[in-house]
Parts: sequence; structure tokens; C-alpha cells
Amino acid sequence: MTAVVPAPDRVDALRSELEAVRRALIEDAQADADRIIAEATREAALTADEAEREAAEQIRRAERRGAAAAQARADRTLARARGDAHGAVLQAQEAVRRRLQHAVQAAAFDLRPDPRYPELLNELERLARNQLGPAVQIERDGSTGGGITAIAGPRRVDYTLAALADRALDALADKTTLLWA
Repeated sequence: MTAVVPAPDRVDALRSELEAVRRALIEDAQADADRIIAEATREAALTADEAEREAAEQIRRAERRGAAAAQARADRTLARARGDAHGAVLQAQEAVRRRLQHAVQAAAFDLRPDPRYPELLNELERLARNQLGPAVQIERDGSTGGGITAIAGPRRVDYTLAALADRALDALADKTTLLWA
């Protein structure tokens, strides 16, 4: 397979266009992430509030009985309620992470019908050739759902849309972690 090497000015133009597509993808993913995280944070807060109210009510009932054993039971119940609330928050966070991952991957797959998509594939091939050398075997827009994979001996480069979306999400990981603090 013979590769056509674009002129340097065309490579710069492709890089510029690829950068614009990458920025748009990140902006879309960030907007989706912000919306999903805000929703999950609200849901987690409601769940935690409800668990705290339930625990407080159980404590009041135990105090009305007045026995030390009842107080000990109330303490265990509060700890369990707090543990349940914490578990609910963790579940909500995981649900947000999964929804965000799905949204980012969907946004990446939505690139396929874009008229600039072939240029993106060309740029990804060029990057793979630069990394692995000219004797690379490239699968373009294959069964993986878009993007490319490249293999040269034992070395492999994964520029599939799913892998690129995961990398974009990983790049946002530090920002999303701050939302839970």
C-alpha cells in the first residue's frame, strides 16, 4: 500500500482542522460532562439528605426509649445509614462516569459522517506511520467502529474513535474528580 504524503502546508492545515475537531469534541464532552455531573451531584445530595433524615428520625425514636442499648442501636443505625448514603453517592458517581463515557464515545462516533472525517483518518494514519515507521499495517475505519489501528511487528497504535474518546475522558479525569471533593 503506497501512502501519499501531503505537502507541509497541507499537513499544517490538516493539523489545524484536526485541532478544531478535537477542541469541538472536548467542548461537547465537557458540556455533557458538566450537565451529567451536576445532575448526579444533585441526585447524590438528595439521597444523602434523605439518608440523614431517616437516620435522625431513628435516633429520635431510640432516644425516646431512653435506654443505653437503644442509643447503641441508634449509633449503629446512623453508621449504617451513613455507609448507605456513602454507597449511594459512590453509585451515583459511577453512574455519572458511565454516562459521561457513553456521551464522549457517542460524540466521537458522531464524527464519522462529518465531511472532514476522511482527513482525520489521514492525519491519524500519518501519526501512526511517524510512530511505527513506514512498514506499518493500518486498518482504517474497520470493525472497531471508526478511526484506525496500526501494527508494526510487536508494536501497536490504537487510534480508534473509542480509544480516542477514552483518552479525552482520561484527560478530564482530574477535573471530574474535583467535583466530588
